[in-house]
Amino acid sequence: MRTSAMSPVVRDSRLIAAALFVGMLFLYLPTLTRVHTFDALSYVTSVERKPWTELFHPHHLAYGPLGALALALGRALGYDGGAALPMQLVNAIAGALGVALFYVTARAATGRTDAALPVALLLGGSYAFWYYAVEIEVYTVATLFLIICLALIIQPRPWHARRCLALGVAQGGAVLFHQTNVLFCVPVAVIALADLRATKDVRAFTGRWAAYAIALALVTVLPYLYVMLIVSNFRTIDAMLAWLTEYARTGWWGGPLTTNTVVSLGTGLSDTLAQPGGGWFYLALGVAAAWAGGQRVRQGISSAEQPGMPAPSLPWAALVVWLATYGAFFAWWEPDNIEFWIASLPPACLIFARALAQARRWSMPIWASLTIVGVIVWVNYGSIAQRGNPTTDLQRLIARELAAHSTPADLLIVPDGLQELYLPHYEQRENFVSLNQALFDSAGSWEAACSILRNRIATTQRAGAAIIIADEALHPPQRVLERHRITQRQVEDCFAPYRTTLFNLDFAAPIPTYWRLPTATELALTTGWTFERDTMGWQAFNAPDESVDRGWNITPGIDPALLSPLLHLDARQVVAIEIRMANGTRNRDAQLFYAGVDGAMSEERSVRWELNATGDATTYTIDLRAAPGWDGIITRLRIDPVGVGDGGNIRIEWVRLRLTTDR
Repeated sequence: MRTSAMSPVVRDSRLIAAALFVGMLFLYLPTLTRVHTFDALSYVTSVERKPWTELFHPHHLAYGPLGALALALGRALGYDGGAALPMQLVNAIAGALGVALFYVTARAATGRTDAALPVALLLGGSYAFWYYAVEIEVYTVATLFLIICLALIIQPRPWHARRCLALGVAQGGAVLFHQTNVLFCVPVAVIALADLRATKDVRAFTGRWAAYAIALALVTVLPYLYVMLIVSNFRTIDAMLAWLTEYARTGWWGGPLTTNTVVSLGTGLSDTLAQPGGGWFYLALGVAAAWAGGQRVRQGISSAEQPGMPAPSLPWAALVVWLATYGAFFAWWEPDNIEFWIASLPPACLIFARALAQARRWSMPIWASLTIVGVIVWVNYGSIAQRGNPTTDLQRLIARELAAHSTPADLLIVPDGLQELYLPHYEQRENFVSLNQALFDSAGSWEAACSILRNRIATTQRAGAAIIIADEALHPPQRVLERHRITQRQVEDCFAPYRTTLFNLDFAAPIPTYWRLPTATELALTTGWTFERDTMGWQAFNAPDESVDRGWNITPGIDPALLSPLLHLDARQVVAIEIRMANGTRNRDAQLFYAGVDGAMSEERSVRWELNATGDATTYTIDLRAAPGWDGIITRLRIDPVGVGDGGNIRIEWVRLRLTTDR
C-alpha cells in the first residue's frame, strides 16, 4: 500500500541536506580566495578576453563556456566586475551542493544519520575540496558529477536501463569538466561485471549497459567532435589527437616510481585532508574508525540487528577500485597536487562512513569523529583564509613591485609561474615572457626558445624600453632545468650578451632578485653602447653580412646605415658624439643623422665627417654644438659609416655621447 506522505526519515534527511547546503555556502562565501592559481587566472583571462569559440580546453572542455555563462548571467543581473567572482560563486554553489548530495548518499548507504553527517562535513571541510570550492578551477564541478555517480552506484536496487543511462550522463558531465574522469569507467566495469553475475537475463544486461555506454559517448564525444570539427575546423586525425593529448606530450608529468615520488604522494594526500597536519588527522580518523569497528565486535552487532545498515550487495569493491584507479594514475601523474586527489575524496569518505556505521548510534566513536572533523575545519579555515589574503601574497607583491619599476613598454622576463598572469591581470603589464612560454612556443627546443627570448629583448631595446629579468630566469631551479631538459650553462650562454649591462634592482625582502637592462636613453646618457656581444638595440641596414665579436662587424653595401634605438635626448645636454670604428673600405665619407620628435631623417639634420685612411680602430669625435638642426628633443641617431661599400669590412666598437657635464 502506497502513501503520499513523506516518511520522517526521508524528511529529516532532506532537511539536514538543505541545512548542510546553506551551512557550506556560509562557510565558502566569506572565504572566496583573492589569491589565484595559474590555472585560475588562465580561465579568468580567457573568459574576459577571448571569444566563446576559443574557450574550449581539451582537458576540461565545459569549464570555459560555463565561466562565460556565469559572467553573462552576472552582467544581466547588473554585475559590472570581472569573471573571477561569478566563476567562484559557481564553484561555491557546486561545492555546497556536492556536500549536501553526499550526505544524502552516505545516509542512504549506511542508514545512519550519525554516520553520514561527520563524513559529509569531512568532505566539505577537507582542505582540497574547500579550497577549490572557493577558487576558479574545474575540480569542484567535476566532483559534483562524480558524487552524482556515487549516489547512483550505491543504490541496493537492481540495475535497470534508466539508471545506467543516468550514470552515463553523470559521468559524461564529469569528463567534460576534467578529461581524466574517463578513469571512472574502471569502477563502472566492476559494477557491470557484478551485475552480469547476478542477472539471468543477458539480453536485458546488454541493453541497460549499452544505454550507459551510449549516454557516456553522446555526452562526451558529441561536444568534442563539435569543437574539433566545427569550432576549431580540424580536418585530420593527427590534428585532433595533437589537441586532445596536448598536456600528455609535454613530458612534464609522469615518470618512474622513486623515493621523491613517494614523498610527494605523502605530501599530496596529507594536504588534501588538512593543511597543516593532514597526516596526523588521517591517523586520528583511522583510530576513530577502528574504535567504531571494535564496538561492533564487542557488542556482536550484525546488519540485521541494526536497521538501515547497508546490504552486502552494495558495490564497496567498486569504491576500492575507484580509489585504486585514480590513486595509481595520479600517483604517477603528479602525486603532490591536491587538486587531483579531490576525485578520490567521495569514495574514501563513504568507506569511512561505513566504518562509523559499525558503532552504536551516537556513541563515542561518532562524537570523536565529529570532534576531529571540527578541528580539521578550524585548521583549514585558518590556512585557506591566509592563502587567500592578497596582502600577504608574494606573487602579488612581486607584480606590484615590477609595475612600479617599469613602464608598459618594458619587457619583463619572469620565472615560470604566476607572474605570466598576475602581471596582465592585476597590473596591466602585457609585455612579458617566461622560459616556460618560450619553450612551449618552440616545441621544447632550447635553441629556438633562446632565439625567442633574444628577439623579444632586441625588439624592446629597439623601442628604447628597458628589460627586467628575474634572477630565477637567469638561474632556474633544478626542477625547472630537469623539467625542460636544459642545463644552467645553456641558460647562461643565452643571456651572456647582456651580463655586463645588467644591474640589480635591489628589491627589499621578501621580493626576490630582479635585474634590469637600461633603456637606450639611459645608456646614451651614461656608458653609451659597447658592441662586444650584442648590438644593444641598434640595427644595420644595407649591410648583408654582420656579426658581433669584439665589435659590430658589417660588410657595407650601397648606402649602409646603423640606426639607433628610440631615444629621448635633450639636445642641450649633448655636445658631441664619439664613435670608435675601424674602416676596412677605401671610402672615407661618413655621415651622422639625428631625428627630432617627428622621427624624420634629412640632410638638414646631419653632420658629415671624413674617416682616417687607416684600417685601425679610431675614435671619431663629432662636435654637435653648432651642428645644423641639433636642437629640441632627439629621438633617433643614424650613422652612415661610408657612402658605398666596396667589399671591405667595417667594425664599430662603441658609440658614446659627450655631455655638457663632462666638460
